[in-house]
Amino acid sequence: MLSAIILAAGESSRMGRPKAALLWRGKPFIEHVCSALRQAGGEDRVAVLGGSSEEILASWKPVGEKVAVNPKPERGQLSSLRAGLGSVSEYAEAFMVCLADQPTVSPETYKKLIAFWLSHKDCIVIPRTLRAADSRMKRGHPIIIPAAHKHLCFEGPLDKGLHWVTHHPSVKTADLDLNDPEIIRDFDTPEQYEALRAGDTSR
Repeated sequence: MLSAIILAAGESSRMGRPKAALLWRGKPFIEHVCSALRQAGGEDRVAVLGGSSEEILASWKPVGEKVAVNPKPERGQLSSLRAGLGSVSEYAEAFMVCLADQPTVSPETYKKLIAFWLSHKDCIVIPRTLRAADSRMKRGHPIIIPAAHKHLCFEGPLDKGLHWVTHHPSVKTADLDLNDPEIIRDFDTPEQYEALRAGDTSR
């Protein structure tokens, strides 16, 4: 079994409001991520919320997702991952780390990552895509971490984040090249959010 952990505890300081609750095509960002995971066959899903949990839950109703709360989200992404790991299935062979501010990643991309992981279960799986700005391959999210490396997520320095885990000398990584620029697309500012909405012809 593969568990998915959706990180939605960030303070969203540059956006000025919780990114997980931002609406796109009539649904909050976090619902787009969870819906894509459901379509991809992700049965065990944990959403990690932070200080804005009440605001997010006012706009989003979990559909089978478990909810964990990081009491100190200011400690960074790794602290949120730890909060989520406490709620994943005990049968999880690996966990997929997903970002709630990636609403445009398609179910097909999640399916490809899961299929690739099935043949690389001893590796940390990281997707890559071509970045148009400089024509170079860039790593993105979501990533899949084998349960065997779970302890590293608790041992790593909080200020180093997941980079410490994915670059630890004891792990092997496997890059999956995808033709999907959405895995590296950021929505950190109001301008980026408005650009997304402006390009949405379904509004």
